[in-house]
Amino acid sequence: PEATTGLGATFVIEQQLEIVTELIGSAVTYTFQTIFLRDNDVVGEGDFRDVDQLIALAEAAAQVAASMQAFAVPSFSISDYLSIEYVESLAEAMLAPINVEVEGAVVYQFHGEDAMGVIVNGEYVDEAPEWEDLLPAHHRPDEEEEDETPDMMPAEWNQDEEDEFAEGHTVIAGGNLAINEMNATVAWVDAPYIAVGGKAIELAMVSQVAVVSDTDKGTNGGSGTNVVHSSTIEVEGNSAPWLKKGSSEDDAPAYVHVDWITTDLIVANFVKQDIDATDIDHIDTEINATTTLYALGDNELIDVTNILQLGSYYDLIMIEGDMISVDAFIQTHVLMDDDVVMGGLPGPIDGSDENLVMNEVSLKKEGEDSYQAMHDSMADAMTMGEDDMAALEEALMNDPMFAGMEQMRVLKIDGSLVQVNVAEQSTMLADQDDVYLKGPHAGETEVLAGSNAMLNAANVTKAGVDSVVMAEDGAFSDLLLHQASLLDIPTNEDIAEMTNEAIAALMEEAGMPGYENGIGPNGNDLTPSEMANSSDGLQTMLA
Repeated sequence: PEATTGLGATFVIEQQLEIVTELIGSAVTYTFQTIFLRDNDVVGEGDFRDVDQLIALAEAAAQVAASMQAFAVPSFSISDYLSIEYVESLAEAMLAPINVEVEGAVVYQFHGEDAMGVIVNGEYVDEAPEWEDLLPAHHRPDEEEEDETPDMMPAEWNQDEEDEFAEGHTVIAGGNLAINEMNATVAWVDAPYIAVGGKAIELAMVSQVAVVSDTDKGTNGGSGTNVVHSSTIEVEGNSAPWLKKGSSEDDAPAYVHVDWITTDLIVANFVKQDIDATDIDHIDTEINATTTLYALGDNELIDVTNILQLGSYYDLIMIEGDMISVDAFIQTHVLMDDDVVMGGLPGPIDGSDENLVMNEVSLKKEGEDSYQAMHDSMADAMTMGEDDMAALEEALMNDPMFAGMEQMRVLKIDGSLVQVNVAEQSTMLADQDDVYLKGPHAGETEVLAGSNAMLNAANVTKAGVDSVVMAEDGAFSDLLLHQASLLDIPTNEDIAEMTNEAIAALMEEAGMPGYENGIGPNGNDLTPSEMANSSDGLQTMLA
């Protein structure tokens, strides 16, 4: 009845931030993490909904969620990013994101500078919300006051009311925790001056989607769901601290040290995290004992990856090809929490059984880029090959742009400089519970059918310094933030009947077994319209 699953991966690539004599190389990581859980418990015999049909509805909802993303998942192939045509196609897609045509969906989109800052559910805020502060009470640690006084009583006398098996009656059919999390700090190469022979393109793309069906039926009043899309995109200035030190403004560098890379330099991280879980609990029982605890949910599913990439700073980076930077985050949540509860306490108090569904992206860049035209002396230096090392050093030492430097550390790349971070995170949880309680203590039983907490979190910090970028073929940068939610709570029988037909048509098209005569899952003693209202979260969206 209970499962705990966790996966963790850490990639660490370190190099001291100092003058280096060895050439820096490329740094590439791939992380694929998948959790698959089927925790469908049955206690007793009752008129329960069909599990296969409920899972099929969740899978159909996942298809709808995929259609609500603003763009297709960018390539996981490094070779694509070495093609300027592919990168430009990404930029074009950002200018014309997919138009979400799902009825009932709430969509916010921000472009360019408008996407900067902290944006939560389509609104600018001062601070991003903290996951820990939003968690349902079920997942929060017990707040115990520290008491320095030693307990003089024997341990067996401890009658702690917080004990899990304290007197009372509880059925936990929800309470699941699902987390996809990636954290990356990237500081591989940067310089206060960057010369690019081709194009300089910088793209940041964020697409966050949540599809939630939380239509409860019965005596406990329903749980409710808090959906949070949080995006933080910030650029902070960080001037190179070593510039203009030790020499007068007019002095040329005393010497030039050049690291030469004859191919492309790539710094890329590709992360894909998927959680596919069902916790469909069906219980029909009498509550007649002194103390009762049914723990049918309470699963913990956690994917975590941490990446640290530390390299070298230079005074000048010369790139013969293109300078490409792509950061893309695609986050998807699907929660089906349509519960039928007959018996138990009248309902949760003050949202105590509320679900939390949160997508969180933080992209922070240390070091601002400014753009200017490449002057003639730098353009001439760009054409020099390794055979012209002496001439290159002479040209750089005499370039007035670098006057005042005591020494120059230069990275020359014959190919392109490509920096990519792509994270795709998806979570699907089907938690459609049927709880039928009878017996003398049924009316005093606490039923926890919600309290699910789901998080997709991607945090990337790109550490560097303020840079003057000179790109011969021009520079282009763009931001896109897309936040889309579908919370389906039908309000009348007309909606239910109309959308129920749409669900049946979708399932028939997908070859799924299930609905007959446009009515909800069989095996329920509800009326057809009640079944339509309580069974599914694809109603308004497919109407």
